[in-house]
Amino acid sequence: MADREQTIEVYQSYFAVARQLKKLAHQSAADLGLTVHQIGILNFLLQHPGQTQKEVTERLVFNKSRVSLHIDALALKGLVTRTVSELDRRETMLYLTTEGEMLCKRYNEEAWSHKVLGEALAPFKEDELRQLIHMNKQLLLHLNS
Repeated sequence: MADREQTIEVYQSYFAVARQLKKLAHQSAADLGLTVHQIGILNFLLQHPGQTQKEVTERLVFNKSRVSLHIDALALKGLVTRTVSELDRRETMLYLTTEGEMLCKRYNEEAWSHKVLGEALAPFKEDELRQLIHMNKQLLLHLNS
């Protein structure tokens, strides 16, 4: 078991890494005229087209009113469309437009947070990266239980 000093050091290192990646992600999104939350919605819809706003809210754990505002903004920018469900006329399904899909993919390819992290990980060996990923997944699993 980690002692208190090690725990604090690990906490501080994760916090610093997360803060820097978040800063870079916000800048990358802003460069495209979007917010990080809007990019999150676009990425979710890219992977899961035809979701309802409620499903987006539940899966991304965003505030319901904020998701609504973000989707409104994405629709105004022509990145997302709303289609009434044929099964339940009360439900609206969300889809990326071609422009929304292209912008989402562009973000994922060009985001500074991805590039900088990739460069920072470059000196590590393949087995070290696999171990890091495994340890992070295990840590997250324990933190969520």
